[in-house]
Parts: sequence; C-alpha cells; structure tokens
Amino acid sequence: MKILKEEKGSITLFVLIAMLFFVMYLVGMYMLSTNSESSLIQETARIKEIYEQGVNNIDDVYNTLERKNKIQVNAPKLADGMTPVKWNETELIKTTKYDTEWYAYEDTSLAKQENTSKWANAETEDGSMWVWIPRYAYKINYTNPSDKSAGGTIDVVFLKDDTNKDFRGLDVTSANYVDAKGKKGAYIVHPAFKDGTKNSFANGEWDKEITGFWIAKFEAGYVGTAGNANTAQDSNVAITINNQTKNYYGTRAIGDKIKYPVFQGNRPSMNFLGISDSYDLCRSLTQSGNPYGFNDKADSHLTKNSEWGAVAYLTHSKYGRNGEEITINNVNVNGTNTIYAITGYGADKISANMDSTRTLSTLLENGQQGSYTTAQGQLASSTGNVYGIYDLSGGLWEWTAGYIEAGSEYENYGGSLKGESNQYKSKYEGISEDREINYNANQKRLGEAIWETSNSASDSNGSWNEDYAWFWYSYGPFSLRGGGRDYGAKSGIFAFSNITGSGLFFVGFRPVLITE
Repeated sequence: MKILKEEKGSITLFVLIAMLFFVMYLVGMYMLSTNSESSLIQETARIKEIYEQGVNNIDDVYNTLERKNKIQVNAPKLADGMTPVKWNETELIKTTKYDTEWYAYEDTSLAKQENTSKWANAETEDGSMWVWIPRYAYKINYTNPSDKSAGGTIDVVFLKDDTNKDFRGLDVTSANYVDAKGKKGAYIVHPAFKDGTKNSFANGEWDKEITGFWIAKFEAGYVGTAGNANTAQDSNVAITINNQTKNYYGTRAIGDKIKYPVFQGNRPSMNFLGISDSYDLCRSLTQSGNPYGFNDKADSHLTKNSEWGAVAYLTHSKYGRNGEEITINNVNVNGTNTIYAITGYGADKISANMDSTRTLSTLLENGQQGSYTTAQGQLASSTGNVYGIYDLSGGLWEWTAGYIEAGSEYENYGGSLKGESNQYKSKYEGISEDREINYNANQKRLGEAIWETSNSASDSNGSWNEDYAWFWYSYGPFSLRGGGRDYGAKSGIFAFSNITGSGLFFVGFRPVLITE
C-alpha cells in the first residue's frame, strides 16, 4: 500500500480525514471482533492520534489498531518517564506503544512455541526496566488434590479492561464459563487486580479495579561507579535501623539518606536495608525529584505477596514457563564491599549450588556467562527469554509487604509498615510463636502462591517445585519471597519465609508501579 505521508506535513488534514474512511473499511473486521462501544467518531480520533504519532503506513495503522498478538491482553499503561523497549538480535532498542512487535503474550504450550512469550517491557529515564503484568483470572489444576504441595498446572485467562470478562465478552467468574480448552467452570480474578476497599484488602487487593501493573524487571540494585551518575543521588528516605557501616557506596549510618536504586541487569543487589526502610524507599520512587521521570500519576510501593503471587502464577502458566521451573540466580561475591548477589544472572542448572568463583568486575559486564541477555541467563527469567522478570529464584531473598502484628521484632522494625492492611501492605492473622497456627489462620487467602501451593508452614521443601515454605511468626513477623543464591532447590517463585525486620546482607527488595 502507498504511504500516507512521506514526511511530517506532506499531507493535509483534509486528505487524511478522507483516507480515514478507507482505513475504516480495512479495520471493519477489527471493530466487529471486539466488544468495544467506541463510536465511529472515537475510532476516527484514534486513527488521527496514531497518525500524529508518526505511524505513516496504512498497514501499520491497521496493525496498531488490531495489535497482531495471538493473545489479547490489556495494553500497558505507561507513566511519565517510561519508554517501551524491545530487543533485536544484538541490543535493546526503544520503540513506541504503537509498535505491534513491542509485546506478544504467546501461548508457549503450542508446538514449536517454547520461550516465545514477550511480556511488555519499558525503560525509565535512568535506564531501570519494568515488566507489565496484565489483568487476568486463574484456575489451579492440582496433580494431587489432597496434597497441594505436589504441584499442578495453572490456567490463565486474560481479562478485558477492568472487568471480569474475557476478550469474547464472557464472565469468567460464572460457573457456566467455558474456557478456550472447552472446560466448564469459574475462574478466580486474581486479587492483585481487584478493588479491596469493601473487604479490608483481605487478599492484598488494590484500592480500585486495575487493568494491570508494572513490576521491576530485576531486584533493586546499587548503581556503582559504572552506572548512570544521576541515579546515584540521594532519596528523601533516611536510614532508621541498623547502623550498617559498609555498603557498596562505602560507609552508611543511621540518619544517612538512602541512594535511589536502579532496576537493571548486572548490578550489585541492594542489601542491608530493613523492612521499614525498604518499604519507605519503594513508596518514595514517584516523589518529586526522582531520577526515573515519574510524576504524581504513578504510584510505587514494595511488592505485596498478592503481586508476587500474580507474577508466579503467570510465570507457571502457558504464557510464561508452562510449568518449567525458573533457573536460580546463584552468583555470589562474598565480602566485596559487602555485595553478595548480582542482578539478572542464571546458573547452568535449575537448582545449582552457589557460585563464588567470579569477580565483581567480571559479573558487572553484560555478555558474561549467565548474564541476563545470554542464553543461559535467560533461563532465569519468567518467560525463558529476555522479555521476562529476573531474580525471582535466588539472588537475594526479597522483602514483601506482609507481616503479623506480634512481638518485639514487629514493634522494633515495622516502622511505616505497621498497622492495618491497605493497598500498600497486608497484615496477616496470627500472633503466635507457632508458624503452623498462624499459617492455618490465613488459609482463606487467595492468589499469593502460599496456601494454594503448599500444605505446611514449616517445611523446607513444602511448596511447589520443592521450594522453601516457612511462615511468619512472632520472632520472624515479616515476609520474604524467592529464596537466596545459596538455597539451591529450595529457591524459587513459590518459596516463602519469615525473618526479623533488620537490614541483612542476604535480603533485598523490588517495587511495583501502578499507573493511571
């Protein structure tokens, strides 16, 4: 087809509008195949918007409207400072939200479709990277229904906008719902996408229905001398606990401002921050003066167990690893400026032992064995390729915003996290010294990759894939996820544990971003 415009200004708006009716004929099937209530005027305005963004070929206009993804998902909502990115064969490249090759949430269960699912990635002004988790509903199929720890499969149906309906317009929560496999039965809309204001956020919901969320592609990292100097600036968050005198920047004391983290591959993982400081830092990422480019229309917070669970279930589904376990990030730099883990690495085996053989300078170089863009490193991502989320198994254990309200550890270290559940944090039932009692008190919670994927509160191999299962209690009232670089087969997306709230060398964190 002929080009609509050779360069900006070479075609008048009058001619463009005339062409729109021709384009509308081409996209007629698109309009008929959706349940959109948009009028012709709205569609015309949409095409005009696409044109003004520089899309200048009729085929490209058609493709942008239709998005030639085999699986329909809610389009990512970009915040100020975020730019869509994708990879060609050799490098990361910036693109636009109209690029039909930006993302494709593929069904990897199909023949010859292994590791082809491309989750949407975006980059912020500092070079940090984020991955979009679109709204979905799920159904768990247990290998042994009487033993929830024995594993199973997870079916996922993507939902349209902020509804409970799939892209065919069918309510997935209906008992009469028939999925793409022809199976009848209701799905559960994942709580991470739901409005929890009426049930006191009982399953880690948000304060309204949302179409999806962004999660940091890597666990938080230190910038270091090789990074973008702008992101090494101080945040407005001051250290409140643990006078840790050494870290990657040198010395640090109570009252010192914490450096803004980066979320990039091949960075030293940010450690020695307690639960309260990690929580406060994640809340501050969108405040004025941040290096990411966010404004007040974005909302950042420490990952909740519900959001971790949403990532875990999508990863385990056919749109992620299709039941294949993520490879552990097992690299370790013991004693080098107190850095112990490096973001984005993958071992040569799924559950390899800790690797302390390489130097920090080598590990900070992209392209080294196991780094995130290499074939080996990509097996440590949620998609099995470079488009997924990393450090979900191994690296550092990661704080999540979950706790029980009990004991001196909670009082001493909880800080801003303390109090009742809200959209940023989850208080769990239980005050006991007995993990099992506390675990059983929360059995009704959904979507967190805890009760639906384990049977016990104190089994070191008690979750799916034999991941660690150790619930919070009065002496360890705060929640951790993912396992550490030294946990071997016990690390993984279904691993959970408890700990005091102090800053430790083997604990890190990552944020979630909600965009309007």
